[in-house]
Amino acid sequence: MEKQKIDVRDLKIGMYVTKLDRPWLETSFSFQGFPIRTAYEISALQKECRFVYIDIEKTSEWEKKLKAKPHSTTSQFETKKVDFKFKTGNPDLEEKVSFQNELSIAVDIYESAHQYIKGLWEDARLGRSIDADEALKLADRMVHSIIQNENALIWLSQLKNRDEYTTQHSLNVSIFSILFGRHLGLPERQMRTLGYGALLHDIGKMRVPLEILNKPGRLTDKELALLKKHPEYGRDILSEGEGIPSSVIDIVYSHHERIDGSGYPQGLMGEEISRNVYIVAIADVYDAETSDRSYRMGISPHEALSLMYGLMPQTFPSELVEEFIRCLGIYPVGSVVELDSGEVCVVMTVNRRMSLRPLLVMVLDRNKQPLPAYKMLDIEIHAQAGSDVKIKKILQPDSYGIDVKKVIKGYTSTLLRS
Repeated sequence: MEKQKIDVRDLKIGMYVTKLDRPWLETSFSFQGFPIRTAYEISALQKECRFVYIDIEKTSEWEKKLKAKPHSTTSQFETKKVDFKFKTGNPDLEEKVSFQNELSIAVDIYESAHQYIKGLWEDARLGRSIDADEALKLADRMVHSIIQNENALIWLSQLKNRDEYTTQHSLNVSIFSILFGRHLGLPERQMRTLGYGALLHDIGKMRVPLEILNKPGRLTDKELALLKKHPEYGRDILSEGEGIPSSVIDIVYSHHERIDGSGYPQGLMGEEISRNVYIVAIADVYDAETSDRSYRMGISPHEALSLMYGLMPQTFPSELVEEFIRCLGIYPVGSVVELDSGEVCVVMTVNRRMSLRPLLVMVLDRNKQPLPAYKMLDIEIHAQAGSDVKIKKILQPDSYGIDVKKVIKGYTSTLLRS
């Protein structure tokens, strides 16, 4: 790899930044290595660095991509502007109650929502009328919990079971959509709409045969076409009910639309797609990529965010994807990390004040041996006491045989008993 040192004043869109003049973890950048896509990224680099190194070969590739303007829906869209107004740096993100105090409430909400979705989908499968009012009540409870302490429900969202993917996915997308809405500074009413729509976003899959939904191999063209009907089925199911807002039905009908027109069922583009839909769709992709499915294993939170970043702006507005990455933090909840002292931990909560100092659950000692009991580690408290504890790197979820779901279940039980 050939690198070239560049003064930040000379940076241009298309350059691939591969190294900074300081450690990546001392900056606000979520990824180690990225192509410059926007003037915003140039500005951010100029604020935090004096010079950077670029990868010559990758820069050449990206410059060619940007110069090539084929006649496609993507290039046609590049002349359009998507301008969704939102607040960043929301000052009202501080936790109002402790993680431990909110956890028992979050557990009740999570279990209630899980059972509701299972019953809802069974009713839809059997052709019964659905109780959508309960979805609104649950969304309201989730909004309140996330406002009190956002980390409790996010922690529980990592309790993923491949055999219950369908129901857990809807619940998790609702949680991440509400979290993202709060990060963007949206009012509580809109956060409830996001949670409401996300809970129901895949309900149309109940009219898709189970052998297609659970098929371990590649779908045939015919099977894929049938699967892609689920947004329309969902719209039809909800339209038969009473009092379901059009904004919720829009989320259900349009959550597979993409900014460049490549989505379905309508092939909408740009601002033809509402911000609510984009928010839920981003949460949908993130949870799907990080979950085990019948046909593949999930990837780590960090890998999923890297994938989503690499696919923009063909899929979603760049500014929204960037904000979603900031929302989840440098070390998303559920990530497996190794400390510079060698211990291995699972990220338990995001620290909004100090992103490099999350709350951790230590599971392995410095020799990579299991601890007799999981141990909480608050990097911020250690720093205040003069102890220099730092995260060295992010690991794969199954590194050293760690079962993240088992850690979350075990430590949640410990906290609830204490």
